[in-house]
Amino acid sequence: MASSTPQWPSLLDPSFRAVYGDTEASTETMFDKIFEMNRTSRAYEKETAISGLSRMVVKGQGDTIKYEDPIPGYDVTYTPLSYGLGRSITKEMYDDDQFGAMKRAARDLATAKIRTKEQFGADFFNFGFTAGGGGSAKFTSGDTKALFATDHPSTGVGVGVQSNYTTADLDEDSLETALVAMRGTVDNKGQLQMVKPDTLIVPPALEKEAMILLNSAGRVGTANNDINPMKGRLRLIVWDYIGASAGGSDTAWFVLDSNSHFLKWFTREDQGVEGPEYDFDTKSAKWSIFARWAAGYSDWRGVYGSKGDNS
Repeated sequence: MASSTPQWPSLLDPSFRAVYGDTEASTETMFDKIFEMNRTSRAYEKETAISGLSRMVVKGQGDTIKYEDPIPGYDVTYTPLSYGLGRSITKEMYDDDQFGAMKRAARDLATAKIRTKEQFGADFFNFGFTAGGGGSAKFTSGDTKALFATDHPSTGVGVGVQSNYTTADLDEDSLETALVAMRGTVDNKGQLQMVKPDTLIVPPALEKEAMILLNSAGRVGTANNDINPMKGRLRLIVWDYIGASAGGSDTAWFVLDSNSHFLKWFTREDQGVEGPEYDFDTKSAKWSIFARWAAGYSDWRGVYGSKGDNS
């Protein structure tokens, strides 16, 4: 006698999907507020950061216009990785009306995806002082340097090495140094990149310090009646996943130009929750999630990092 699939997995499916979707939609994430989010249909994406042009030149009457080409930077390849996870609901859970446990199963799947993406994105910062990266974000940059380094080379002639790295702890002076350094960044032609830093990213352990630094009316740590030059200058992102408990640091801090950085995220596939599939032998129903994405950076310009340990 042929076996048939029971109805209960299909009856449970709408509730399972609703809880999954609600959890995913209501959970605030940070990676998508930092990386430039893109979609791709390819097996890999290849990018080259190129310079701009230099400056206009004086044109005499009747003279021809001077034409100029940008200078290419280094090639970078983004190859999506595949991620998946599943959860099963037993017939006993359904028969006994254990809706709390079933609801938690759906919520746990959504949380697992969010957690994976957050950690993946954060590890570009957590291991950003190490060439090749680390953790869940192993990535080789075009110039083979760490994301944050003191000796980024250039493909242009006569353009020296540049730094977007320090070890200073977070205070007004170190933040000002970072902002000035970022605004002095030049491209591969030696022209100002026109970086305008607008975001400070810190772990929870530095949230209080950062809020005081960015929101106080007067200068921090002085009795002088000076205005606070940092007030309203930067938006603040507090990211749990760059803290020590997530494999990062409680002292490291980062500055970003959200309009000109080259941090890229490519989503190849993300179908949400799939299922249910009924397992005849265990009498369980299974749901799974599957996604493919890649992330990295096409160029170091537009970001600045500090270990914050004064080493």
